[in-house]
Amino acid sequence: MTRLCQATNLCGRWPMLAVILLILRFPMVAQQVTVSAPLTAEEVVTHLVKMNEVRAAALQSYSSHRTYHLECHCVSHKKADMVVRADYEAPDKKEFTVVSESGSGTVRERVFKKLLEAERESMREENQLRTAITPENYTFQLSDYEKTETDEFYVLDAQPRSKNKFLFRGRIWVDAKDFAITRVEGEPAVNPSWWTVKTDFKRRYQKIGDFWLPASNESETKVRVFGTAILTIEYGEYQITPAGATVVSSQEKMQNGQ
Repeated sequence: MTRLCQATNLCGRWPMLAVILLILRFPMVAQQVTVSAPLTAEEVVTHLVKMNEVRAAALQSYSSHRTYHLECHCVSHKKADMVVRADYEAPDKKEFTVVSESGSGTVRERVFKKLLEAERESMREENQLRTAITPENYTFQLSDYEKTETDEFYVLDAQPRSKNKFLFRGRIWVDAKDFAITRVEGEPAVNPSWWTVKTDFKRRYQKIGDFWLPASNESETKVRVFGTAILTIEYGEYQITPAGATVVSSQEKMQNGQ
């Protein structure tokens, strides 16, 4: 028996260990199934733009409630909450009503209300054209194609064509059936201020009736010198009025198991 065998005590066990390792490796290899994407990035985006236009034309109005929560882990710890009712009317009108608010007045005035102002500004026709997720505003590259028993998604890398405060760089997940964006992860194309070192965000969308609308938004901002601020927005209680149809509510969709 060699010194190596004596030191490791593996000489007599090696054949058995080899068999065990092969058994353990086999399921891992079997699960790594590569599925090629049926469409190219250009084709996916073409379908996405078309279906977004169809859904926009079919949506007359909606109302919803959203909850803002921010917690700043900074030198001076601050946190605040705000509940807002949002009313949208096609094609570019959106009004906000503050239902309740609590916590830091500075956060509510300088963060929450500034976000509402920016959202109103983004609704202007010229801003909608400049910020839409289209080939005019972004370049796209197919990053992945995810397929499960129930869902299929195209994952695209999106890079902004210009430095616009409403644009972002990151990834989008596109539902392969509805050609709707279900998820976005990334960072703003433009750093909003010198005080902001970096902001990462995650947005998720939910399907209500024939429409995909915001479900949640989470962002983490590293503030120069002071620390980190985490903002979450939860969206719900949708009341949707399709063009020429009756109101559809998110609660009714849940009750019907859709």
